[in-house]
Amino acid sequence: MINTIPGLLLAAALTITGTHALPTQHPTVSTPVTEVAGQNDVQYEAVAAPYPPAVQTALTKVRKSGGHTIVRANGKAYVVISAGQRPTGGYRIVTDQIKKTGAHGYTVRVHLQAPAPGSMKIQVISYPTLVIALPDQQAQVNVQLR
Repeated sequence: MINTIPGLLLAAALTITGTHALPTQHPTVSTPVTEVAGQNDVQYEAVAAPYPPAVQTALTKVRKSGGHTIVRANGKAYVVISAGQRPTGGYRIVTDQIKKTGAHGYTVRVHLQAPAPGSMKIQVISYPTLVIALPDQQAQVNVQLR
């Protein structure tokens, strides 16, 4: 009898307030973005899963240890960046600037954004990653992660 009272209270609270599923934020492929850096216009795309097989393989290799790699596929250069293992959720890699430095040269500046102090964080090991597609398959990319 004592165990049924909390259940009844919970059922009454849900009935009064209603129940609805919280929206799930799944990564989706974004539209191409133009980053204006002085006189250089750089077209790039922040890519979300599902990735081309070669990109998925590269992501698996750099995900835990951190770092970056370049994958050339489908007429594009995919810049695969990982910040390595983090103790909680809420971390993400943010693009600061993508700058064209030559005929096929690019500089990609990104930073690791930590969760806000005092915010609730999921208690799970996470691996923040970012995949950027450049339309130049011959791109020579310098990645700066701070």
